Amino acid sequence: RAVAPAMSTPTPAAEQLKALGNAMYARGKFGAAVDAYTDAVLLCPRWLPVILNRALCHRKKTNWPLVKADCLKALDIDKESIKGNYMLGLSLIAEKDYRGAVRRLQKALENARSNGASIQDEIWRELARGKYLQWEIDAARRAARVSSVEAKLGAMGLLLASDTNSTCTGNYPHTNQHQNHDVIDLVRGDGMELDGDENGDENETRAPEKNKNEFTSDDKQTLRSMVAAARVADSTENDPPDCFCCVLTFEVFRDPVVTRSGNSFERSAVEEHLRKVGNWDPISREPMTQKDLIPNVGLRNAAHTWLNEHAWAYADIVKPDAPLGGED
Repeated sequence: RAVAPAMSTPTPAAEQLKALGNAMYARGKFGAAVDAYTDAVLLCPRWLPVILNRALCHRKKTNWPLVKADCLKALDIDKESIKGNYMLGLSLIAEKDYRGAVRRLQKALENARSNGASIQDEIWRELARGKYLQWEIDAARRAARVSSVEAKLGAMGLLLASDTNSTCTGNYPHTNQHQNHDVIDLVRGDGMELDGDENGDENETRAPEKNKNEFTSDDKQTLRSMVAAARVADSTENDPPDCFCCVLTFEVFRDPVVTRSGNSFERSAVEEHLRKVGNWDPISREPMTQKDLIPNVGLRNAAHTWLNEHAWAYADIVKPDAPLGGED
């Protein structure tokens, strides 16, 4: 496999153009900043910082196709780039490619955690948005399939809460709908007659055999239960379990930490508490500093597993229709 060329070493002229682009960006002149960064890229085609800076300008202008193009260039230079994966994820959300967005945002979040980057919370919220939007699509498809099956079963009389056996059989597509299945006639219409008994009574007939494919009331109750169970996974009626929610944010944990007293909090929330309120545990009131915060990996994995199985709950974390990346 061919190795990608290394990142370009910037020339003095390229450095000056980057500085000019940064100045234009700070003044909100994103078009002028793009021009300066583009000139720098022409001098140093594989200089990662200016490519990412230009992508950021395109992001400010919500020009998502150009954001995507620059991020792909950046990731060709450094596939682990946090900003490159993050902004590419945003552009994929804009394209409604939510599965692709989730993969990129997950990569960005993993690398941000490994490097202790401050952008973790922002990435997490966009990751939650991507997962929620994909869930909306998947849930709608699942509901349509269940409704279709439910309608067909209902038309066959198999979802009625009745104690009488259904006369519909398992091979109903091949059955004459006008045929009476209440009695299986073994005598008439087939040119055969039953032999009489020892007394010569030829009018007495056998009791009809039971059709093994008939649905009993228990069978119909099972079908109703199966249809109901198929809808449970996407039900939004229940709240997230308290054990997966932070008492400070009232949201499902994203990056929980545990204190010496055994209490767990969302990292960003408890760190803000330490900065603005005081160096003590919000629940136990015991003295505490940031050094006492230990990542609660087990709780994080459990909470994230629950979220992935109940992706509707991501709507409590993000506003799906909010501007991407917090851009206005």
